[in-house]
Amino acid sequence: MTRKTLAVIAVLGMPLALRSQQPAAPSVLMHRSELPASFLAPPSPHPSLTVPAETEADIELLSGIHTRLSNVDDPIRARVVRPVLVNGLVALPSGTLLDGRVTQVRSAKRMHRAGELSFRFEQVILPDGESEPLSAVLAGFESPTPSKLHLDAEGHLRASRGFSWKTITGGLGAFGALAGMKYALAGAASMSTVLPATGSALLGWQLLWPRGNDVHVPPETLCRVRLNYPLTVRVAW
Repeated sequence: MTRKTLAVIAVLGMPLALRSQQPAAPSVLMHRSELPASFLAPPSPHPSLTVPAETEADIELLSGIHTRLSNVDDPIRARVVRPVLVNGLVALPSGTLLDGRVTQVRSAKRMHRAGELSFRFEQVILPDGESEPLSAVLAGFESPTPSKLHLDAEGHLRASRGFSWKTITGGLGAFGALAGMKYALAGAASMSTVLPATGSALLGWQLLWPRGNDVHVPPETLCRVRLNYPLTVRVAW
């Protein structure tokens, strides 16, 4: 090969050699607002559904509550027994857990003062382990409804007072019989200490003004809860 041919090859290959030695342009990260309109983000593997506020769900209580045993902030748990649907899609499947706490307790007292209790659910745990905060209160009971309980619109439970004319009439009759027996025995000195005035007054108080009823909702009670605010969950099923 002649020197002239080698010189031509060297001249023609020089631009390629220079281009290969130039550093590659660095990659630039773009802000989301600077992305071109044609860019499409990949779809999320788990789409979300929003359960509207005021939606009711059928649940089963897993924790029992009682005004003589429960305290404020005691944990309470329930599970969803029927799926909650949004536009025909399952948002909360059966088996979803609801965790909450007791928010108010007042045990029953004398003078027919009934017990009061309320609780609120504050977290939902989906079957895949995902958890979300929520706010839900008791909305009603399925049949059979626990006896002697009243539920207001805010989910507050109150027991009945236990007051009836039959109770009052029976108490008055017993108190009258007790008083008659006391006065009949008052003439005998040996029997004067059997029924002292304080004892008869205490027994009359017990008969006339008994304790009101307590709130008692056992485990496995079927009821309904109502969402106070919308709940958004990721659907993985």
